[in-house]
Amino acid sequence: MRIRVAPEGVRSTGDHELSLEAIMSTAPDPGPGIIGIELSALSTYGAQPGSIQGVTFWPRALARLVDLLVHFSVSFAAGIFFTIMLFIAAAGHPSRLAIARLSRFSITAFVMALLGSIAYQAICEGVHGSSLGKLVLSMVVVQEDGSPCRLGSAVIRSFAYIIDGLFFGLIGYAAMQNSPQEQRHGDEWAHTVVCKRSNAPPASLRGSGRFVAAFVLALMADAAIAMLSLLLKLNG
Repeated sequence: MRIRVAPEGVRSTGDHELSLEAIMSTAPDPGPGIIGIELSALSTYGAQPGSIQGVTFWPRALARLVDLLVHFSVSFAAGIFFTIMLFIAAAGHPSRLAIARLSRFSITAFVMALLGSIAYQAICEGVHGSSLGKLVLSMVVVQEDGSPCRLGSAVIRSFAYIIDGLFFGLIGYAAMQNSPQEQRHGDEWAHTVVCKRSNAPPASLRGSGRFVAAFVLALMADAAIAMLSLLLKLNG
């Protein structure tokens, strides 16, 4: 079969000549992926700032309660481990002074406990997007544009909870009432939104394996800070 490009309108069945118009009309559509770049491919997360629906105060307060239970459990376990190590080092007879120092309250211990909680939240949210409490209640922290929460933003919002959590969360509650996306001060400063996982752009959601890694790392950091606090009390 011989194909030649003939002038428009020429049809010769003997030589099977086809016009350029006929060839172009029968050619398959290469699609937008070949001709050009589809604009939607550039919008990885598919969300505009201000378009993500935030979670209200009380579900977030419940998630925070779950995380506080995790933090207290870690601190308790770290305390038991530290005490066991102390008894072993003292051949089963630690001094009364050491026991008294570990038992007393100190501002340093309070600050270290606060830092442990902050480290737990920041690592979980910065690496995965959800702490255990948020994951149980199907919440995730994302940036305002729908992209995954960055570690720097997670640190900012976690430290800002010191302010938002004052007066049993009243400061954060007041800020959320004046925010269309239910953002507390920490969210505004970190440009983050706490939303339902079902409302988050799929590209911003991270897998269960990443959560396990983030959770274990967060627990280790929290426990390390708790034991450092006990060591400071012992030497104080």
